[in-house]
Amino acid sequence: MASSDKVSLTMDKTKAHDAITLALLQRFETAKWAAKQAHDAAINEESVAENKYDTFGLEASYLAHGQSQRVLECQTDWQLFEKKQAVLYGDGLVGLWCLVTLSRVGDSESEKYYFISPCAGGLSLEVDDKSLYLVTLSSPVGKLLTGKSVGDSVDLLQGGVKLPYEIINIE
Repeated sequence: MASSDKVSLTMDKTKAHDAITLALLQRFETAKWAAKQAHDAAINEESVAENKYDTFGLEASYLAHGQSQRVLECQTDWQLFEKKQAVLYGDGLVGLWCLVTLSRVGDSESEKYYFISPCAGGLSLEVDDKSLYLVTLSSPVGKLLTGKSVGDSVDLLQGGVKLPYEIINIE
């Protein structure tokens, strides 16, 4: 397959960025809802201890605290993407905020899309019927891709087997 054919198969970075921002907003909204539920359970009159062995109220307050911490984390993640515009990078090296397209060596139909993100590593979502994975610089895949350029090969561990991929696009 010609390299111009491969480029046409890549994912649009602006769409990817918008989809990530929306997914992080939805995660933030869900965290807020869960924190409210935990808070309501913690202050409910049924949470008052009836004896020294009744720890439901204490457990509910711990859960409410943990959920409030989660809300702050999700809000920070969402705001990072909300405030940042999708920018196409021209230096040709994989780094933070890059969208990387990989093609499996020997199988040009098998592509993977990774967004190098400052947060929310492990999040995966669908963009134009293609799976997009967020990885951080400190993750195994992030470390493997960082500093690479178009045409470089990387081996991704899948199901306990290392499979060769070629970087076909960096945005």
